[in-house]
Amino acid sequence: MKDASSISLRQMRCFVVVAEELHFRRAAEKLNMRQPPLTQRIQEIERDLGVELLRRGGNKIELTDAGRMVLKASKETLAQAETVREVARRAARGERGRIRVGLTFPALFFRSIQQAMRAFQEDYPDVSLDLAQISSGPALQALRQRKLDMCLMRRFPVPLPPDCEGIEIDRDRLMLVLPTGYSQHARKIPLSAVVDEKFISLACKSLHDQTMKLWEKSGLEPRVSQEAQNGPAVMALVAAGLGYGILPSSLQTIRLDHVVWRAIEIDDGVTESSINLVYHKDILAERVPSGFIECLRRYSGAANVVRQFG
Repeated sequence: MKDASSISLRQMRCFVVVAEELHFRRAAEKLNMRQPPLTQRIQEIERDLGVELLRRGGNKIELTDAGRMVLKASKETLAQAETVREVARRAARGERGRIRVGLTFPALFFRSIQQAMRAFQEDYPDVSLDLAQISSGPALQALRQRKLDMCLMRRFPVPLPPDCEGIEIDRDRLMLVLPTGYSQHARKIPLSAVVDEKFISLACKSLHDQTMKLWEKSGLEPRVSQEAQNGPAVMALVAAGLGYGILPSSLQTIRLDHVVWRAIEIDDGVTESSINLVYHKDILAERVPSGFIECLRRYSGAANVVRQFG
């Protein structure tokens, strides 16, 4: 007797159709085959399994107890096989897999990036976006080592590697984050108006560097009272009345009581910065990552490829 695992999927399909029709001629027509080979195939299955699956009496056919159990198992196996086929088809079309994306934390708060990620997941539900928070220096190194497929970053300290290119996705600007009890009500506030207050610094290197350049441009030095690891932490400390901070305007999407945002009275060029997508050129030939890049282009309106970001 053969092991049950030697029964082919085609044999299972034949048995399922016969078991559902309980009529060899109708089953043969449904399977687009002649009746004698179909009868022979069912007999082979019964011989291989060593059990009777169908009880025949004149023109009547009925399932045995073993037949009902084998029918249930056969349907489950065929469904699993179809799942495997669909996985293979989707993989061949580039609709499965993962994209490794390094990003700076505030990137997740840009509306254009949120929309692009949502649209991409709808178009490619079986593709995983593996997101890793990382700063620009290590991000470029990870790109060179092929540990990341692409990055969503702010400023880059050096020109991009020759095998990489990038797109400016969106822009925001640095703003003052103040407790609601702060006396200044003007739409724009100079740094000189807050320089004597307790300043909550941000640990993120790119934003910290940009903030320090902002202070240098003003010819002032902040009174740093403490450092927070990310924007929401700065906002929470401001809400608690422990000082003020300077954060990207994209974080205004986080609603927090007792916090107000004000523009800084200074040249806009000093406070503005971009969020940029950088990727390997060769992934443009791959359907999944190029699909994600296209989503980011579509929702950001980005058009031009650039080599270096300021």
